[in-house]
Parts: sequence; structure tokens; C-alpha cells
Amino acid sequence: MGILTGPEIISAVHREDLHITPFEPGLVNPASIDLRLGAGVAVYADWVYDAGGPLDAIRPMDRVLDAKSEPSMTRFLINSISGLVLRPGILYLMHTEERICSTKYIPVLDGKSSIGRLGIQVHITAGYGDPGFDGQYTLEVTAMHPIRIYPGMRFCQMRFHEMKGAFQDYQKEGHYKGDASRGAVASMAYKQFEP
Repeated sequence: MGILTGPEIISAVHREDLHITPFEPGLVNPASIDLRLGAGVAVYADWVYDAGGPLDAIRPMDRVLDAKSEPSMTRFLINSISGLVLRPGILYLMHTEERICSTKYIPVLDGKSSIGRLGIQVHITAGYGDPGFDGQYTLEVTAMHPIRIYPGMRFCQMRFHEMKGAFQDYQKEGHYKGDASRGAVASMAYKQFEP
């Protein structure tokens, strides 16, 4: 099972075996495509506070998230001019600007070296996509030190693996579909505890 090269990514988009919206051919790399940072951000409301100040003032609090409970979220948009300062010790749920969908290829999300070299981790564990997922990818962003970022910047990259064999379409069984596949989406781990 191979990984699509840049020219094959472009061909797959033209054949409609791979949907990337919006699609910018200039973002295609030798074996991946750069994805841009969307403007939406979500943080766990019970875990951070903003001290009544600007969004840059968000700080962690000493509370415990509970995997059995639906999390309360604080949502905001990153200003395209002033950006957002990421702070260490906070998980920022962000998202790709691009919507990705394929039932032919397995998407895998990776960080970009230029972003990693700034001390930013773009995902903690959720870099793997399921066939049939149709949406923006939620990013689990953390930073080693305070750093200002901006919406629309090239933030991560995606590679596409060929599949072999039958698969179960994500649209039939997945949790993150419809509205839950757009923007920065909180954990739905609590659903595994529901009767």
C-alpha cells in the first residue's frame, strides 16, 4: 500500500477520488498537501479562564476534566491581524481550513517541520483519518512556549495511503459527522459510558 505523490494527489482530486475543499494546487508537496489553520478555536471551559482580558490571557486552572462527562467549551475566532498567543499547559482544539473526504484513500495528518521547530505540536494522537470521514480535521494543539499564530497559515500536512480490502464507511458508524465534523470539535469520549 503506497502513499500518493504530489502529482497523484492532484490527479485524485481531479478524478474525484479525493475531495479537498478549498483545493489549492500550490499547497501540494512531493508526497503530501499542506493544510491551513482555520480561525475557530475551542478550549475546555472548566479547565481555563481568561481573567476577563484578551484571548491571549487564557491561563490553565487546577481542575480535572472527567472523561465520563460531556465537556463544556469556550469557543472563539482567531483575529487575522493580531493572531492568537498559544500558552504552554493549554490544549487548544483548532481545525484545518480545508475539508477532506475520500472513500479510496486513508488520510494521515502530520505536523510541518517549520511549525514543529517553533515548538508547536499540531496533534497529540489523532492524526489518522477513517475512510468516508467528511469534514475539517480537529487539531489538538499545544505549545512549548508562548507563540503567536494566525488563521490561514500553513499549519500541518496530510498524506494519503492507498487502501486494500473492504472497509466500513465512517458516515455510517462515526461520531464526528455532520455538524460534528466542522470546526474545532470537543471529545465525545463520554458517549462510551452512556447506556
